[in-house]
Amino acid sequence: MRLYHLQTMVGENLLRYLRVKGYTKTALSKMTGISRPTINQILEGKSPNPKKYEEQLGKITEALDLPNDYFEEFSGIQEEKWQLPSTQDSDRSTISNKSPLTQELLNDLDELLTVAAFYVKG
Repeated sequence: MRLYHLQTMVGENLLRYLRVKGYTKTALSKMTGISRPTINQILEGKSPNPKKYEEQLGKITEALDLPNDYFEEFSGIQEEKWQLPSTQDSDRSTISNKSPLTQELLNDLDELLTVAAFYVKG
């Protein structure tokens, strides 16, 4: 349950790792079998259940072939400007009254921008 108490930091480190390594949240969801909304909760540090959180984090580190405590202290690769989140509002918004279509479009836009960032790096 140690990581549950550090979930804000773990979420930030996981998001940084995903962006640096080029993984999308949708890809992580498919790799782990964890739903996209739950992935968002993990990244935001807002998982309500400690036991479930630890289990889901285990699935994530296993899928990425990393040690269980990797995101506790991840300092990893430095992000370049092109790797910084560009649609942060779509993932970190506290407004929960978005229509499902709006949320889906924002998620798709975030995925497209993540992919496009790799081409901008050149």
